[in-house]
Order: sequence, then structure tokens, then C-alpha cells
Amino acid sequence: MTPYWSSTSEICRNIRKRCCSTYETTVSDPVRASVLDMLGETAAELEAFVRGYESIVDPSIDTDDEILNWAFSETTADVCSAIWLLASGFYKGSASSLRSALDISTASLYFQIRENNEPRSGGYNKFFSSWDAGTRDTPNWGEMKPYISSQPSVVRFKRNNGIDVVDEAYEHFRYLCAFAHTRAFASNRDSISAINTTGVAPSFNEEYFQRGRDMTLKTMSLTAILWKIAFPKIASAPGAIGTDAHNTLFPDHLGQLALNHK
Repeated sequence: MTPYWSSTSEICRNIRKRCCSTYETTVSDPVRASVLDMLGETAAELEAFVRGYESIVDPSIDTDDEILNWAFSETTADVCSAIWLLASGFYKGSASSLRSALDISTASLYFQIRENNEPRSGGYNKFFSSWDAGTRDTPNWGEMKPYISSQPSVVRFKRNNGIDVVDEAYEHFRYLCAFAHTRAFASNRDSISAINTTGVAPSFNEEYFQRGRDMTLKTMSLTAILWKIAFPKIASAPGAIGTDAHNTLFPDHLGQLALNHK
């Protein structure tokens, strides 16, 4: 039986050495190192893509950058945190950061839609303003999901393609919640806790590194797709999306449907 407690204690007493050692193991393989670089580049592409919102020309859309600056920017910070934790062998912690990234990116989308639909003279909509002032929690998905889903562009995408992207994003969020809440296993029986994966953390494991890569890409892709479906003109904004991002932010059939959504 693996001596979990004694090895965990050993890690805690040598935390810097163990973290650096695990990181060096991860990047010792050029393929894994390139994966980490690719994830960072994709995070930069995501930021640039969503920032394309500011360049949309549409009188019904408020393209002020306040919500992006104070809410969406947290998404990129959380994704970078997830990438670093993935590189250093904290796989559960990496997924928890992805949960935060998806949560705040969806909240910022929700705030932006509210700002367009319910502008307030001399300030921002009450949902964002109270959150920004620290007097209101980040809205939960029970509040955000039906509101985003009811937007005409989102309704049109679902009607035309038979796919509920908001629901898909929510299901991915629920999956990531299992890591944040430290379930032993996800509902699909994926191992989550350290003791059920690498035994202790940090510790390198190829399987969980690859799983973390896929989760990170899916989180960023769903974020980009949600913004594209809610604001179809975002992709036509100058510099909103580069060639490489087509393969990462919009990698599959759903991504192509989102890019083609008008």
C-alpha cells in the first residue's frame, strides 16, 4: 500500500524542490513542452478574440471595455494558472482553475448582454456594478444560463443547428466542479482526487497531463464559441481571430458551426 501520508508530509517539507522537479519532468519531453506553449498561445488567442467585441460596429451593442477589463480578464489569468498547475503536476488544481475561468468568462458574457439590454444612465447595469463593487457574488448558472439562452442570436443558433451550446458549456462546468469540490470521481467515473490519481501532488503522470490538456482546450473553445454565438459579428472585428486559432478555439464541427453563425 502506498504510504500516502508520509509521502505527502515529505512533499510539504520540500515543496519548492518537488514542484520544480515535477515541472522539469513534464517539460523534459519536447512534445509536452510544445503542448504547454500551444496552450499559452491559445489563451492569448482567446483574449484577442473576445477583445474583438470592442470593434463591433452595431448601434445596439455597447462596445465599452469596462466589463472585459474587470471581469473577462480574470479568465486569462485563471487559464494561465491552470496551465502552470498542469505543468507542475497539480492536475486537480489545474482543473479547478479551469472551472473558475469558465465561470467568470460566462459571467462576463452575461454582464455584457445585460449591459446591452438594460443600460443605466451614468453607469453600468446593476448586475455588473454590484459585482464590481464587491457587494454581489458572481451570478450562478441558474441565473446566467436561461438569460444567455434566451438571447435571439443564441436561440437562432440552436434552432438552425439543433445544438444547445449553453447547455454544453454548463455540462462541462459541472464536470469541472467535481474537481473544485474534490469529489473522488466525476459522474463519468473519471478519477479526481489526488489519492485516486497520482497518489500525492505534485506528481507527473502522462495520462492526467493529456487529460488536462484536453480539458484546457475544451474550456477555451467553449468560451470562444459562447461569445461568438452570442455576438456573431465578433469574428468580423479587425484582428479578432488569427489563422492558428481556427484549429484551437474552433477545432471541430461545433466550432465551424459557430464561425459560420451570422
